[in-house]
Amino acid sequence: MQLTEMELFYIQEQLRSEALAIAKSMASASQSTDPRLQQMYLRVADRHRTHYETILRNLQNIAPQGQYQTQY
Repeated sequence: MQLTEMELFYIQEQLRSEALAIAKSMASASQSTDPRLQQMYLRVADRHRTHYETILRNLQNIAPQGQYQTQY
């Protein structure tokens, strides 16, 4: 299945958004002094990492190799 440039753009934007959410959650966890908040931020980061990996896996299954680039 060939994706349009616009579809690839939106998917790449979603991947970037998930990567940013991971980075922000990890930064918040490292800056927090409350162990409960640290654990919450780490769970949030894991959830976004799962989203990122799911999107990427689906993209790899439908897009021909070389049609996309990722930045995680």
